[in-house]
Amino acid sequence: MKKNATRLFTAYAAFLFIITFLIFFPVFFICAQNEKWHGTALKTNYLWARIYFPLIFLRVSMDLRFELKKNQQYILCANHFSYLDIPAIARIPIYSKFIGKNSIASVPLFGYMFRKIHITVNRSSMKSRAESLQKALSVIDSGFSLCFFPEGGIKTKSLPLMTPFLDGAFRASVDKQIPIIPVSFLDNHKIIPDEVEFNIIPGKMRIVLHAPIMPASQNEDEILKMKNKVFEVIQSELNATKDFT
Repeated sequence: MKKNATRLFTAYAAFLFIITFLIFFPVFFICAQNEKWHGTALKTNYLWARIYFPLIFLRVSMDLRFELKKNQQYILCANHFSYLDIPAIARIPIYSKFIGKNSIASVPLFGYMFRKIHITVNRSSMKSRAESLQKALSVIDSGFSLCFFPEGGIKTKSLPLMTPFLDGAFRASVDKQIPIIPVSFLDNHKIIPDEVEFNIIPGKMRIVLHAPIMPASQNEDEILKMKNKVFEVIQSELNATKDFT
């Protein structure tokens, strides 16, 4: 798309984001007041994504490579190359809370919902990272699934190569014996590139949900094994995508 057309479409997509979010916000606000209602908020978020993405002409291709088990908790681990990754999580039919940087909490209205329902972390603070992990374990104990961006932010400078993973998701998986689903986002970086000028470009969002990986034990060395396995699965899919850039 030409630059002016891209800016016009970005304004259109941003306007619809605000309007659709405001329509659903009363439900989010009410559900945020009690953890027992957080599951309803996550389901509502999924409904929002099912409505919003078609409105901005964003086609979603969900490649589910296993059979979802009802009432099974999962930990989702996805590559993180774009700001679109966060709303893309809502489109996955696994209602999960996720860990995100604490600056998200400062966004009007959306930030309120985020900090009340999900988990915030200051990744530059070791204390904050430790506290967020404890909150994540508590979320699992409450019966929710979780989503992590194990790279710890949008960090890569060499697409499609990911940066090394942090331990948090894998420590939670090993400690609670919860399977991890590796998630490959193949197109989000093209729809919303990580650039100085924020732009949204219509296209197709391919999401690959790989088969779950179950920790073999609760031993400390299993954390590294899980981290390496999940990294390899996601990175192999990214490498195999010929039209990645």
